[in-house]
Amino acid sequence: MEPVAVLTDGERRVNYEKINQLFEDWIASVPSDSVKGIGRGDWEDSRFCIVDYRNAEQAISAASAIRAFVPDVPVVVITDFQSLIRKRHLQQIPGTGPVRLVLWNEQDPDQLLRSIERWLLTFGYETPLAMLSVLHMK
Repeated sequence: MEPVAVLTDGERRVNYEKINQLFEDWIASVPSDSVKGIGRGDWEDSRFCIVDYRNAEQAISAASAIRAFVPDVPVVVITDFQSLIRKRHLQQIPGTGPVRLVLWNEQDPDQLLRSIERWLLTFGYETPLAMLSVLHMK
């Protein structure tokens, strides 16, 4: 199982191997009960989702599709200086998990890795990252 589900059009040519390794290292470093697998199978077991489409409608559609099955998965949406993806688009993504907009800079591709690393540091260890969606219902 990959810790990260990546939905991309491939136009930015992001090195997702480095990003997957960052997530794997982070998951291995937190207490074992802080990052729980959900047990849904295949990509639905991913603990994070990265959405990398240049077109805003495609990005929101992809994020909404994964959130339809895994409403609490944390989502990272990648944007760049030419893309029209803005924070207002993130409000259209359903679900209960956090959503983060991260900037891709072709001249400094490691900036994306650093931004995701800073984002991971904001997660509290005492709260599970992925919980059964039934727990969120009232």
